[in-house]
Amino acid sequence: MKAGTSATRALTEEAWAPVLAAAGAQGQELGEQILAVAHEIASNALRGPLTDPNREPEDKASLACRLFTGRADARVVELLQGMVRGRWSRAVDLISALHDLGIQAILSGAQAGGTLDDVEQELFAVAREVAANREIRQALEPARRTSTDARVRLACRLFASRISGPAMTLVVWSVRHQPEVAVGGVPYNLRRVTELAAAMQNRVIADVVTAVPLTTAQQARLREILVRRLGFDVELNLEVDPQVIGGVRVMVRDLVMDNTVRHSLAGLRTSLTG
Repeated sequence: MKAGTSATRALTEEAWAPVLAAAGAQGQELGEQILAVAHEIASNALRGPLTDPNREPEDKASLACRLFTGRADARVVELLQGMVRGRWSRAVDLISALHDLGIQAILSGAQAGGTLDDVEQELFAVAREVAANREIRQALEPARRTSTDARVRLACRLFASRISGPAMTLVVWSVRHQPEVAVGGVPYNLRRVTELAAAMQNRVIADVVTAVPLTTAQQARLREILVRRLGFDVELNLEVDPQVIGGVRVMVRDLVMDNTVRHSLAGLRTSLTG
């Protein structure tokens, strides 16, 4: 990220933090509006005019005001005006920043309202279902034969009746947004928002792979070991893979702990072949 974007984001976050703190549980609604504004800007090719370095900052702020006053909360409009007054290295960086602020606002509002853990668990459940069901996963991924709106409608049919409004907003964002990573898509986005929700509660998600399902006692013991080692509360994301043969592989962020038989055999083969 270049200096223009970095500096503008830092100033925006500094100005927005007290507004979000004062909003309390209303942050959820503000976050939903921020994501809606980002979607409209991206869908209607507005990011160019709103970030054009050749236009005067107040001209861009006035445009933002005309576009969204009466359609979004005054605090959201003021946030956007402050953002477009700044400089952006790329027009798309404005959209990315709005996404981050919208997600943060939804989660902060849920935390203030005492429902953050519920939102995290709902996102976690959706992420697991998408990961486990190849048909759903493929249907939600971008494809020439389906539009983004069609995929969003499908996600709503699948999940809206089972999860809260804030969680559903984040699921919709996960379906709409295409991450700038080689391997990403909906599972990546769902994991990202779930990890953010967990981090706000001083919790991390540990991916645990075993050859056979862990018992309740084994899960409790593993969680205890990880909490002691990592210094955080731990959410276990359990996966059964017979190919690991035996033992357990645990992945937390960039940390991998692998004592599976498959890993040991691979290490032995490497040693024997030099």
